[in-house]
Amino acid sequence: MGENRGGLTQVRYRAGSWQVRLVGAVAVHGVNGTWEALDVGSRKARTLLALLGASHGRLVTVETVVDELWGDEPPRQPEANVATLVSRLRAKFGPDVIAGGRQGYRLGNAVGVDLHDAADLVAQAEAALGSGQPRAGLLAAEQALELIGGGPVLADHPSSEWADRARARQAELLRRGRHTGAECALREGLSARAQTLAEAAITADLLDERAYGMLMRAHVAVGEPARALLAYERLRATLAAELGTLPVAATRDLHVSILRADVISA
Repeated sequence: MGENRGGLTQVRYRAGSWQVRLVGAVAVHGVNGTWEALDVGSRKARTLLALLGASHGRLVTVETVVDELWGDEPPRQPEANVATLVSRLRAKFGPDVIAGGRQGYRLGNAVGVDLHDAADLVAQAEAALGSGQPRAGLLAAEQALELIGGGPVLADHPSSEWADRARARQAELLRRGRHTGAECALREGLSARAQTLAEAAITADLLDERAYGMLMRAHVAVGEPARALLAYERLRATLAAELGTLPVAATRDLHVSILRADVISA
């Protein structure tokens, strides 16, 4: 799964000769450096690369590429224009960066994508947590969050359905990564880190009850039951205002247990 560094398992994610970065503006990272947006190529070349990257290894038909690049105003020879864009990207990043031909294109097998590498890391983190390895799980979760937590995916494609799907995937992975990371941190006694991850999850989704529960546990772990009770009240008020509901039974039970412990300690 990885190598041991200072008692922590260094989880490796798949990354080949190149990695396409979809977080923010499209960029390409290689062993010799990083090509930011304008260095990658024209806007259409970047869009093509982003479309292939978001497709997670699936072949994208030439018809789909043409539709995404030109919409209702395709060029006279759209297939040839797409082939030219592909040739330019291959010339810059190597012949294996894009696979395919007349039927369609996909990224080459040796090309990673930050969004999909993060998905692999989140899955590793969840598996490590489930197998009783919270230290490895926390490391994998934090690597995933570092990969895709720096801004919205495909920020320069705000109105594309395929980009919306990628952004929804990013939001899901961030949520799972924060949840898993916070739970791993709690089990490792790293309560401050658990607080940070839980708060980040709540900031992203004010109705994230699981994150509230972990935040409450983290506050209790560092001897701050009053802050845990305030977190519960924040959750209760938000649920009442937004959904007209109460916290689930498990969260209410946690609240009661904190109240009882607070009374006993007093």
